[in-house]
Amino acid sequence: MRELARYERKLDDVEDPDESTVASVTPQCPSAALRTALTISYPLEYAAEPRQLSVTATLEGRSPEGPDLLLPLGYDRLLGHIRGDIPVRTRHVVTGIRYGPEGVTVALRDGNTVRADRVVVTVPIGVLKASAIDFDPALPDGKQEAVRALGAGLLDKLWLAFPRPFWDEDADVIEWFDPDDPGLWAWWVNGYKAFGEPVLLGLNGGDHARRLAGAGDEECVAGAMRALHRMHR
Repeated sequence: MRELARYERKLDDVEDPDESTVASVTPQCPSAALRTALTISYPLEYAAEPRQLSVTATLEGRSPEGPDLLLPLGYDRLLGHIRGDIPVRTRHVVTGIRYGPEGVTVALRDGNTVRADRVVVTVPIGVLKASAIDFDPALPDGKQEAVRALGAGLLDKLWLAFPRPFWDEDADVIEWFDPDDPGLWAWWVNGYKAFGEPVLLGLNGGDHARRLAGAGDEECVAGAMRALHRMHR
């Protein structure tokens, strides 16, 4: 991480942070230690590789400070806490949005519609890329161009349950350096400390996640178990 910090200081001086990537300030052939540090800091944080991330992209969401938190009882508890008396419909899939001077009509998969004066659409970029929502009229050319240009990252999560913990029960996370493939299975969340169950959550992002996405479940689990065995033998 100290080695990575030396390169990250150069990010403040790039001429065009919108066009320059994080990889533009790092070596083309980084050391194994630097590769691991890069993986933990970027693919596991942004679900994309340093070569795919503009410097500007890494600045998003960095203002709030504080610890990471887990919600053992589910994210719906957070939604219930913040929505107050606002009615929220779940399991209603939007298939179309028709808008004009007289307002907006939202079409649902079950055939029902919802009318409103205004609609704010906040969906994953993959939904827009797949044209899963039919806009009538079509989105402006500028927004369609932005949808085509934006990339979608990949963060892969694997939960493993065991009869009992064989790892440090008090650890928040377990970091792993694989000398053969730096960055693979580099970050594990200790579920035992989080909610008292002997489970581990292994994370992979970017290139590692895409490689694992093409593997079968057995191959993926076997790779994770090999990493855990090497970590604790």
